[in-house]
Amino acid sequence: MSMPELVALLAGTSVLLVTFAAAQVVASSALQRRLRIFVRRDPILPPASVRRQQKQSRVAFVEQMNRRLRRATFALQLQKDLIRAGVTMQASRFILIQVAVVTGAFLATYFLLERVPDIAGWGSIIIALGVGGFSWYIPLFAIHFMESRRLKKFENQLAPTIDSMAGALQAGSSLPQAMEMVSREVAAPIGEEFTIVVREMAVGVPMNDAFANMVDRVKSLDLDMLVTAITIQHRVGGNLSQILRTISHTVRERLRIKGEISILTAQQRLAAFIVSGLPILIIAALMVIAPNYIMKLFMPGIARLLLAIGIMGIAAGFYALRRIADIDV
Repeated sequence: MSMPELVALLAGTSVLLVTFAAAQVVASSALQRRLRIFVRRDPILPPASVRRQQKQSRVAFVEQMNRRLRRATFALQLQKDLIRAGVTMQASRFILIQVAVVTGAFLATYFLLERVPDIAGWGSIIIALGVGGFSWYIPLFAIHFMESRRLKKFENQLAPTIDSMAGALQAGSSLPQAMEMVSREVAAPIGEEFTIVVREMAVGVPMNDAFANMVDRVKSLDLDMLVTAITIQHRVGGNLSQILRTISHTVRERLRIKGEISILTAQQRLAAFIVSGLPILIIAALMVIAPNYIMKLFMPGIARLLLAIGIMGIAAGFYALRRIADIDV
């Protein structure tokens, strides 16, 4: 075999080997990529510019807003309020609901006031903006109402729950076993909260931290007193069942006093609604009986100023009467 033929043979063999190696690399890369997709592993990151374009094309608007809102202080506080109210919703979706309510209230008020000749134009826009701004707080009022109702139900369940835990401790169970029994047998919301505490302790969260998280989720003075007593007993020792019995008696007496105060202040609280709602009912009745007479109140000039002052006075009087009847125990 001559020298040119040997060189040609070696060159052809080298090309075949390089081609085979490239094919193996390509096949291995394709296999690894399919395995990553199958086991849901993170793929090899492309360059920053390409990764940014892919992220913008794949990530939805709601997810981007969720990531931004998780770092905002007001969103964190709103998420805590949702958790305390027992609402399983992200703060971003709740804000979208608020935006929808504001938009609907603004458009409805604007189109209704555009039919009134004296208010049409800038007047309807200003009033619609005010109504839209007030409607922003309507979902928040609903959340706070749900939170107070859930807190009241929690406090009503707390004394029997403490008695159950004290009975379980006297029967020989440990504190985690007593809490697990409460999480299984007691209804929501107190059963749900103890379920979260038991799960946190099961994954290694210290008991004091798990209780602190529950107090943060449920703003109850009775629960804070219970957690403080358990924490102190856990450090210094003592008869925990007797301590729980004492706390249960204290919680029951506090609920009894709150009930008596609620009965004694019922007339005052009802008077706040009657006195504040009476002018509105009179205006509504006059609109039906004598519309020409009452419409002078809405004419431009000093009449509208007096109407605005009257509305602010009604709101201030309602707030003052409610605060007088609100007595903390």
